[in-house]
Amino acid sequence: MSEYDECTDSLVDPTVLTELQAELGGDQSIVNRFVRSYIDLLPWRVGRLHHALNNLDMEDAMDAVLSLKTSSEMVGAICMRRLATELEISIRLLPNASHLQELRPQVNLIEAFVFGTICELQTPLS
Repeated sequence: MSEYDECTDSLVDPTVLTELQAELGGDQSIVNRFVRSYIDLLPWRVGRLHHALNNLDMEDAMDAVLSLKTSSEMVGAICMRRLATELEISIRLLPNASHLQELRPQVNLIEAFVFGTICELQTPLS
């Protein structure tokens, strides 16, 4: 098991969005649009990781994982950020692109948390 098993406890840190809202002068509508954009793009970002692994494209894999990591950080999706960070490290440690397929289980684990992350993020938006 991963050191990130705590992802099952909480997928999202709501204080991140509270702080973002405060920085934006209390405008909840901007925060809601920002979160909805993240939610809409999350499956695409994970799909992009799969595509990069399938094509043995190290550069695209790194770009995709960094996009996932930074966007997750911005909305407080702590599990996604942690798993993306773990995957980023794994990519950096690979000797070359021909080994990208070895990271498939990590991308599958990330994918397993997409639905729960979306659900937790949508709850305060409802």
